[in-house]
Amino acid sequence: MDAVITPESVLSSVVRITEQRSQQHLEDSLVATLADLADLPFCAICRPTQTAAGIFIDYVAIKAAPGQDVPESMAEIGNDMLLLQCMATGGSHDMVLPDGAIRRAQAVVDDRGTVCAFLVTVSAPEQAGKQALVDGFAAIYRNYLAILRDAARDTLTGLKNRKTFDENFSRIVASSRHFELPYAGDRRNSHLDGDHHWLGMIDIDHFKRVNDSFGHVFGDEVLLLLAALMRKAFRGEDLLFRFGGEEFVVMLAPTTFANAQAVFDRFRATVASFPFPQVGKVTVSIGFVRIQSDDLPSVVIGNADKALYYAKEHGRDQVCSYEQLIDEGGLSVERRAGDDIELFA
Repeated sequence: MDAVITPESVLSSVVRITEQRSQQHLEDSLVATLADLADLPFCAICRPTQTAAGIFIDYVAIKAAPGQDVPESMAEIGNDMLLLQCMATGGSHDMVLPDGAIRRAQAVVDDRGTVCAFLVTVSAPEQAGKQALVDGFAAIYRNYLAILRDAARDTLTGLKNRKTFDENFSRIVASSRHFELPYAGDRRNSHLDGDHHWLGMIDIDHFKRVNDSFGHVFGDEVLLLLAALMRKAFRGEDLLFRFGGEEFVVMLAPTTFANAQAVFDRFRATVASFPFPQVGKVTVSIGFVRIQSDDLPSVVIGNADKALYYAKEHGRDQVCSYEQLIDEGGLSVERRAGDDIELFA
């Protein structure tokens, strides 16, 4: 028997969903609530993930009744024609399953016009009247995602802020497991092989002098212009963060070591040649490191920070690779058990 839907039950469900304060909790709550409220045998949210091999679908929240097929996570989007249609049109599409049930996928489009997720449901033909309810919850999801995105932004530059880093890092590490190449011997000596995610730490050289000489208003203008240069220099699928002060972090979508080094050095050169109003020339130092599927955020940040510190200690206005410094003996690997990395002391 179908669940009875009342205004009170809908309102209660909306309240429960909007109590969530992280995207993962929001998605888990929405899927579970909608499946129960509309008596759906299957309800899920999945996100398109760009990799070097193409677009893959990552199912991040699923509520399925016994006997329902659960899709394989991180499958290529071309294996699911319904999602491929939604991706192409930014709308919703249906298909009839062999047992007569209706599978529906609805693209969730963000404020930049990008498809950022899909709401996927399976319903019996007689449940067609509940589609308006599903559409309404999809709209709530889209609007609440916008609120969460605003909360995740640095108020000055508009880049992602520090508190969102761990969640994004975990998602990248999870996706890395699906394309990471096998290697032999020391894993850090395989950094030239294949495509990988890379993390770069960017620090403005002598930024204190800018604030001391020109004032914080011009210092803020330098930060704003640097953020604008970052948006132009890096790809749309690269993640850009302001960690605080003059420190920025970039997580590159999968690419080779040579390309990662080239894109970071190109950005360094762009900054060095840009005429910052009143201030004139500004330079940045960059340290970058490969992200691997078993890495912890603190370890990756710590290693990128070591490469950045090396760049600053050896002339500034340059890009240094952690792996290359290890290979060349510029840095040594510390292997003391129980060490805690102190970040940005």
